[in-house]
Amino acid sequence: MTQPFQPQLALEPGQPAQAHLTNMSVALRTMLDCIEAPEGSPRLSVFYGPSGYGKSVAAAFCAGRFDAAFVEAKSVWAQRSILEAIALELGVSRLARTNPKILQQIIDALLHEPRPLIIDEMDHLVKKQSVEVIRDIHDGAGIPIMMIGEEALPAKLKEWERFDNRILVASAAHPASLDDGLKLRDHYCARVAIADDLVAYFVAATKGVTRRVVTNLQQAQRIALEEGADLIDRAWWGRRPVLTGDVQLRRAA
Repeated sequence: MTQPFQPQLALEPGQPAQAHLTNMSVALRTMLDCIEAPEGSPRLSVFYGPSGYGKSVAAAFCAGRFDAAFVEAKSVWAQRSILEAIALELGVSRLARTNPKILQQIIDALLHEPRPLIIDEMDHLVKKQSVEVIRDIHDGAGIPIMMIGEEALPAKLKEWERFDNRILVASAAHPASLDDGLKLRDHYCARVAIADDLVAYFVAATKGVTRRVVTNLQQAQRIALEEGADLIDRAWWGRRPVLTGDVQLRRAA
């Protein structure tokens, strides 16, 4: 029988568990729900949403706050690969030869030093039918595990009933808000003053896709520097195109 998980938070005394961007806060709350779950409760969670919403950045931020082990799955990974990656992330230096023994090494490491586990790009493990490996780690070590994936991830996981009924919380990522856009501007665009109305324009035009908001802010800063402008706004941007991800077709001359 596993011992109740006791989190080792990488937070300073008195520091609030509050993130900078909306999805950082969502990721923190999702992990906290698992950490604070009553003894005997499942501790699996899902953080899901469209590509470009900043889920991976939020998950990495969450990993730093909770000293969580963080693994990003790859499209070619099968069970052996995910087991090896988690074991190495936990500091297991000499891997066993068989999958069951590596699994036991992971469980032993987590029982000795409990840490949350975050699996990014979980959709790859679903495709490779490697989901049950994560359940084995959860059941053996009793730790919180947060899985990151695309919009359909919660529905995909329902194929594994014993896995799905261990999911305590599934949280959807949010599109970037204007407040997020302003914070992204302040972080990425220190060389040029970008007015709030231009930030709002980029957020609306990109439908809140964080990656594209950043791309447009950086492009605006680059153009402003090239033109010698030190303060830019919506009027200055004019009819310049916004990078939204739509393919731009060039007409032949």
